[in-house]
Amino acid sequence: MNLYYGEVVDVFSGPEPRLGKIRIKGVLRTISLDLLTNPVAGDKVLVCDGVAIGKVEGPIAKETGYVSGHPW
Repeated sequence: MNLYYGEVVDVFSGPEPRLGKIRIKGVLRTISLDLLTNPVAGDKVLVCDGVAIGKVEGPIAKETGYVSGHPW
């Protein structure tokens, strides 16, 4: 399991599944946003293996990058 902090850059409208562009350590990835409630650009999120699993608030929201496992 790989956990990353990222920032929502864009949310794609359209049919399910709900997808969005997330910036993680400067890299943009398209991932599933189905587990989030009303995601919008600028939200900080926790990403697990290509799925945004929750919004992040408070001081931890300023961090970006790797959370668990090996940094490579």
